[in-house]
Amino acid sequence: MVQLHPHRSEFDRLRTRVLVISFDEERWARAWLRDTGVSFPLLLDRERRVYRAYGLRRSVLRTWSPRTAWYYMRRLAAGARLPVVRGDPYQLGGDVIVDAGGIVRLAHRSRDPADRPPAERLLEVLRQLRPP
Repeated sequence: MVQLHPHRSEFDRLRTRVLVISFDEERWARAWLRDTGVSFPLLLDRERRVYRAYGLRRSVLRTWSPRTAWYYMRRLAAGARLPVVRGDPYQLGGDVIVDAGGIVRLAHRSRDPADRPPAERLLEVLRQLRPP
């Protein structure tokens, strides 16, 4: 979500609603939004129905992979603060684009916590759905 926020005006121009879906407690999910500056609407999915519906899995091995460790080491070296782990650190996320007719146009299921598609890839799919 953090990587999408700088492109908010482009999502708005494409008449696209971006939602943050979290399984965490509301107070922690809202704290994450506040701490990151992300202002997309928040939906809580405590039972993880949406996660299951889109095939977003849990994985201990993928969460603590060398790729993930390398990602966090680079973030620390760049001066970033690492977030406090709350909830279920093994639940992997993803990015899904669903069109107005309910058809999934893109489903990116994260291989590890740092695996997110570039915002430009999501915008490219959206532009194809809404040509000028």
